Amino acid sequence: MPRTRRHLAALAAVATAAIALSGCVILPPPLPSGAAPSTDGAPSWSPTGEDVAPELEGYFEQDVDWQDCGANWCGTVSAPMDWFDVGAETIDLAVTVAPATGERRGAILYNPGGPGASGVEYVQQYADYLLRPEVREHYDLVGFDPRGVAGSTPISCYDDPQELYDWLWEIPEGPQPEPLSDEDLERQLADAQWFGDSCLEHTGPLLEHIGTEQVASDLDLLRALLGEQQLNYLGVSYGTLIGATYADLFPENVGRFVLDAAVAPDSTDFDGTLYQAAGFELAYGNFVADCLQQDDCPFQGTKEDALQQTRELLDRLDTAPIPVADGRQLGSSALFTAIAANLYADAQWATLREVLSDVSAGSGESAFVEADDYYGVNPDGTFADNSLETLIAVNCLDYPAITDFDEVRANAEQIMAAAPTLGPDFVGLGSCAGWPFEATREPHEISAPGAAPIIVIGGINDPATPYQQAVDLAAMLESGVLISVDAEGHGQYFVGNECVDRPVNDYFLTGTALTAQIDC
Repeated sequence: MPRTRRHLAALAAVATAAIALSGCVILPPPLPSGAAPSTDGAPSWSPTGEDVAPELEGYFEQDVDWQDCGANWCGTVSAPMDWFDVGAETIDLAVTVAPATGERRGAILYNPGGPGASGVEYVQQYADYLLRPEVREHYDLVGFDPRGVAGSTPISCYDDPQELYDWLWEIPEGPQPEPLSDEDLERQLADAQWFGDSCLEHTGPLLEHIGTEQVASDLDLLRALLGEQQLNYLGVSYGTLIGATYADLFPENVGRFVLDAAVAPDSTDFDGTLYQAAGFELAYGNFVADCLQQDDCPFQGTKEDALQQTRELLDRLDTAPIPVADGRQLGSSALFTAIAANLYADAQWATLREVLSDVSAGSGESAFVEADDYYGVNPDGTFADNSLETLIAVNCLDYPAITDFDEVRANAEQIMAAAPTLGPDFVGLGSCAGWPFEATREPHEISAPGAAPIIVIGGINDPATPYQQAVDLAAMLESGVLISVDAEGHGQYFVGNECVDRPVNDYFLTGTALTAQIDC
């Protein structure tokens, strides 16, 4: 992304200007839909009937109108707009349930990350790829769209999608200020303020109430309405922050929890950016080492030579963007997005070699295909969903923004030291520097005393949620235990590693928890 970092927020799951996603776990094509739910008649889940504050009784006693939606059941749940100051304002939460394929033992709620990914979409399309069959046999798999996302009461930040598209990709005309100069940072601040003001204009009061602590409170409502005394949960990427936050707020209600590709809840905006800059630098270095062994690699020489050639290519696009057929110009921002999007799994490396070869030869078409796909941009320039807007908005409430120019420049030095190849694309002001609301969550350690055992999974070469965050989360949780995986990729459960899958399956099926770290 360009030095503005405004676009990096769209890749972030942790910090307002880092990179990280949700659903960047690589999945196969959706299975054919249309089968009826594997239950006789409508579901009969009954609320737990637990005691709650008087102003919450109507929410915890509501009768959800479950509808047949193909292979699943779908419903809409009403929740307070603000769990921490309950008033008359309500929001809707979209929920879907893929019924257990055999004898039901309970429900597992699932979140694919983001922020901004649709759990409803994931469960409806990929249920059989999210839990191993032996677990699916006994558990309903529940997907939900977090507040602000897709089928739940959504946020919006524009009338005309061209506005958002230009904000992402438009290359300013004329001479550009020196990177990280006051003039450059003032321009970035103006960009951030425009985006925040636009989101407030098109969303209204909800924009202040979509942070992770609100989402975790929604989870407890869903648990109760499904009749579960404790919440069983599988969260990936940002979904691990939702899970850890739930354990912080409701430790007594934690059931069988698995947090895969973990986000450390005490990480600040800068911590997350530094983590990810180093993580993507590591992943790109691994890609380059492999690339040099392939016949179609666009680089030559040693690994260090190839990294230098990459930086030169990105810098060249800053001053001489490549025109493409539709009139756009490929700058370093779009190429960086295409690179980052293809570092989540080594299965994507062939695509990345093709993109880099094309750009090196002066063609920007394939890079824009990857960048557009990453942001969910349709061929007609519209956006497939509001995940980009939600990603930024949630992060702005979860992480106090860094606005001091001198602090931004000092942080840039550390980032560049950790990531000399990709680091320049991580520095600058974040998209939240001009956000209309203060952050509602303060990053902090979470110990969740009294919670049931929580499995934390970390991949050593995970670029988006680097391994150290999983180590840190498992250590700070009183009941946390780590599965460490020496592998590429973002997310390690159900990707073919029995060393990971076996203890997770055992925990879901029998409640047998790990007592010590496992190294896979």
